[in-house]
Amino acid sequence: MSTDEPRTALSRPLAEAKALGSPMIVRGILGVVFGLATVFWPRDSANPTHLTVGVDVVDLLSIGYLVLFALALVYQALRAPLTVRTAMLGQAVITIPAIVFLFLADQPAEARAALSIWALLHGVLEYLNYRGLKSQPMASDFLISAGCHGLLGVILIAGDDFEALAILGFAGAAALIAGVIFIIGGYSRLSRAKQVTAVGGDTDGGATTDSAADGGPTPDTPDTHRAPRPEEDD
Repeated sequence: MSTDEPRTALSRPLAEAKALGSPMIVRGILGVVFGLATVFWPRDSANPTHLTVGVDVVDLLSIGYLVLFALALVYQALRAPLTVRTAMLGQAVITIPAIVFLFLADQPAEARAALSIWALLHGVLEYLNYRGLKSQPMASDFLISAGCHGLLGVILIAGDDFEALAILGFAGAAALIAGVIFIIGGYSRLSRAKQVTAVGGDTDGGATTDSAADGGPTPDTPDTHRAPRPEEDD
């Protein structure tokens, strides 16, 4: 009985980590796509030394990313443990005011304010996710994501003179870094769960063999009792 208890305690964090693997990969892909889009989105190149993008481009890319990101967060929350489900749903909810403000943003300062507040709130909630998932393997992925978004919020708040290109660049860089971390983390969770499952199957087989081996002396005991019987008959 004591041997089975640690296995049950260990399997639950692994199962929860595996459940978060696919949503993390989806989130990561969205972040990487958004980050690459900020790099390769066509700029106004009338003056090659001063490439620019308009605020409408920042709004368009950011709104599209946040809408898909909110859907990915809902998907992640539905597969997450109850201890962090509220925080993940909160991350999806805070995208709504950010999207509304981005729709109304006509100046770089307005877009910067919307994204900075969203990034800070998202970072705080992501840190709560890390605290709630600390018992799982590789929970530090959420801590890194929290740091990236928190740093993005601080940079955007401090960048009073940021134009649309700078806002887009910093937002894309943060999303790209967090996206790569989440893709690697999600794949690692799925891979590790698969390995543990395979090893667990071998372990069970080994345990069966060991129990048979442990049970080996038991038949010997009757044999030992049977050996004197012919002598007694003699």
